[in-house]
Amino acid sequence: MPWLAVSEKNLPQFAKGDKIEVSKVELFEGQTAPPDYLSESELISLMEKNGIGTDASISAHINNICERNYVQVQAGRKLVPTALDLCLPDIRGFIEQQINLVAKGEADHSCVVQHVLEQFKQKYSYFVKQIDNMDALFEAQFSPLADSGRALSKCGKCLRYMKYISSQPSRLYCGTCEEVYYLPQKGTIKLYKELTCPLDNFELLIFAMAGPEGKSFPLCPFCYNSPPFEGIDTLFGVSKTGSSGKLGKGTGMPCFLCPHPTCRHSLIAQGVCACPECNGTLVLDPVSAPKWRLYCNMCNCLVLLPQGAHRIATTRERCPECDSTIIEVDFNKNTTPLEDGATLHSGCILCDDLLHSLVEVKHGKSFFKRAGRWARARGRGGHRGRGRGLGKMDPKMSFRDF
Repeated sequence: MPWLAVSEKNLPQFAKGDKIEVSKVELFEGQTAPPDYLSESELISLMEKNGIGTDASISAHINNICERNYVQVQAGRKLVPTALDLCLPDIRGFIEQQINLVAKGEADHSCVVQHVLEQFKQKYSYFVKQIDNMDALFEAQFSPLADSGRALSKCGKCLRYMKYISSQPSRLYCGTCEEVYYLPQKGTIKLYKELTCPLDNFELLIFAMAGPEGKSFPLCPFCYNSPPFEGIDTLFGVSKTGSSGKLGKGTGMPCFLCPHPTCRHSLIAQGVCACPECNGTLVLDPVSAPKWRLYCNMCNCLVLLPQGAHRIATTRERCPECDSTIIEVDFNKNTTPLEDGATLHSGCILCDDLLHSLVEVKHGKSFFKRAGRWARARGRGGHRGRGRGLGKMDPKMSFRDF
């Protein structure tokens, strides 16, 4: 190891073909160790070697990093980095290099000053734009919350487990990527069967509101915070706040708003028909068994499906009369309404007489504050809702009279 003292021992001269007698064989077990922390004198030597600071300023630099708690001086005058030691010396070294070129007459003073100022201006602008993320990172990194969080789901970037911090605002924190992902507020979060998002490989979560009528839905932490489709200005959660129109913490795009054309958790796959109360879409709640139901992705409308069914799922087929999605119901064999004890039935909840007679409309707990309307997005286009809407239509095609 290069940082350890080298003890040399002269070896005898050998020639090709010589036979050497093995006196003994020993097996040593150990682990590699990181280099020791630098002392003040070693740090000064490295700063001089890499052109960081001058003879007059090096001691001031070391004093600054100690006063700002970037490092702590411990036994043996060793400088031990703290959690705040986030800076690299590249920028300072570059500036010192440019100053030396100015002193030698190889660079123009005004050009160097202008270039350095422009660099810091860009960094400052970027920092201001990311100030919310910085707040979240510092809070997660330097507060007891980071230690109290529990591992919940895997990050799609590094495939390491992220910590779930349940205190408000609830969020996920990836210590490897140093990223914070806000989650829907005022509900419970759990892992969704270790399923992953097809867009970014993040593990999906299930958010559920409290109470028997509380809605639940899947979401991808990354898509929720960074909607991957253009034109999506209707988001779940709090409405826009402030004059800047900035979205509050906990606002995002769950799977029931995602227009991905092939993902089985998206609006395209789980949307069933138009909501009878608004211009939203009734979406199948994937974890509501055995009390199966649809919920509107815009308002608090709930549609209770046949209770006690073993399985209810959407299909890729569409109703020829109203263009709603055909659902498949696997009834319990003890309570099946089908003749001859059959359990499997497919149909449209609006047009199929059997299914239509088994559904019930009610209003659950609202969790949506609209911040805009659904705009056209990539994929199969924006959706005002499946079905024909609520114009003049046959009574059996509507839930209005329930």
